[in-house]
Order: sequence, then C-alpha cells, then structure tokens
Amino acid sequence: MSDIFPWRRPVKVPIPTTVKAQLIRHFSIGLLYPINEEIMEYRRKSGLAPVPPTAHRYPEAVEDVQTLIKAMKVDKKIGLDLDTMEYQC
Repeated sequence: MSDIFPWRRPVKVPIPTTVKAQLIRHFSIGLLYPINEEIMEYRRKSGLAPVPPTAHRYPEAVEDVQTLIKAMKVDKKIGLDLDTMEYQC
C-alpha cells in the first residue's frame, strides 16, 4: 500500500525546542500555562473563577490527557517518554 500511496507514510517532524517544554507541561499537568496569583487576581477582577475549569481545578483530567496522548501515539511520534517526561533523541 505504501508503494502505491507513498505520501501516506508517517512523517516524523522535529519539534522546535521552544515548544518542547510547553508540551511536557501540558502532558504532565494538563495545561500549557501555569496559574499564578497574578493571573488569579486578573480572573477575579474580570468576574471569572480564579482557577479555570481545566486540570488545575480537575486534576483527574491529566490522566485523561495522558490516555488520549498514548491512544493516539503522540508521545511516540514526538519522542517523549511519558513516564519520565523526557525527550528521547
């Protein structure tokens, strides 16, 4: 099949260094950005809950994120070991 349709073979695209830390944070805590006191204060002033309805409020969501990552084999495609949260060369 890959001889007939060579463009369907998997392509491993290198991840930019600037994105690697963000992906580790997303896969480990379920959110790309941390919530600090300053952000909480801005959210309060805006009439929002200080903690967004993300993995910060629902820690069990991190397991769901990791389950999806493993099911879609994203960790293998980008070369990330989810147990150690380290990239493999």
